[in-house]
Amino acid sequence: MGASFPHQTVTVYGDEVTCTDFSGFGPDGDRPGRLSDECQAAVSAISEALADHGLTLGHTRHVAAMIREGQTFAQCQAALNEALAAAKPALTLRIVQGFPLPEQRIALSLTATPNK
Repeated sequence: MGASFPHQTVTVYGDEVTCTDFSGFGPDGDRPGRLSDECQAAVSAISEALADHGLTLGHTRHVAAMIREGQTFAQCQAALNEALAAAKPALTLRIVQGFPLPEQRIALSLTATPNK
């Protein structure tokens, strides 16, 4: 899951990898019905991007979640907690007016570095 969209980027600076603006859309551009599934799909896509650079979700230092309505974040928080529990990253939650795709409900950005 997790189609590569033009606004989704992976940046490498030294040993730090930043995955920016990952949505939870499927490879065919379909959005999962539930927000929790959309969040899980975004996390899975980020996991794949990190693996390309020899990192895992366990290397996460910071997560930024952008969402339209703060009260709906609890649906995504469970997926983030499960995927990132070992890393215990800092979390920033941003309420936004909209996204590049009108039907998009969430965008996740994450920074990971190897354990030192």
